[in-house]
Parts: sequence; C-alpha cells; structure tokens
Amino acid sequence: MLLYIEGLFSLVRGEIPLLIGVAMFPAAWGIANDRRWGWRLGIGAAAVNVIMPIQWYGLGSPMTLAFALLFPIVLLVLLVHPVSREYQRIWFK
Repeated sequence: MLLYIEGLFSLVRGEIPLLIGVAMFPAAWGIANDRRWGWRLGIGAAAVNVIMPIQWYGLGSPMTLAFALLFPIVLLVLLVHPVSREYQRIWFK
C-alpha cells in the first residue's frame, strides 16, 4: 500500500519523479499479485526515490532532507527487510 501512496506523491512532485511514480504503480500491482518482477521493480524505484532527494537537497539542510526521505527510506527498508525477502523467495513466481 505504501508503494501506491509513494507512487502517487512522486507523480505530483515533478518531471523526473514522475517516471519513478509511474514505475511504482506496476511494482505495487506485481507485489500484490505475488510477482517477483514487481518486488524487484519496487526495490529499484524505492532506491532511486531515496537517492534523488539527497541529490536535490544535499546535506546542507538536515531537517528538510529528513522530511523528504522519511517515506522513501521506510518503503525501501520494508521491501529489503529479511522477512519480506524470505516471503518473496518462497511464495512469489
């Protein structure tokens, strides 16, 4: 669900995040339907979504960067968590 929400937020942020947001919707659909490619696409989109705010804001304003990275980091951590990885390894096609 967080992948859908973050995808929606990425759609309204601008041109470059629009591409990330467009990638998050099929990834969320793939994860919901137990597809391994959806999980991999979700990890890739979440990783790019973490890297981009760091490039935009830099390390000069820590509070702005912290708020910009709150949901993207949570999303990435949830996708690469060992329990999530084990679940997709066993059940995804």
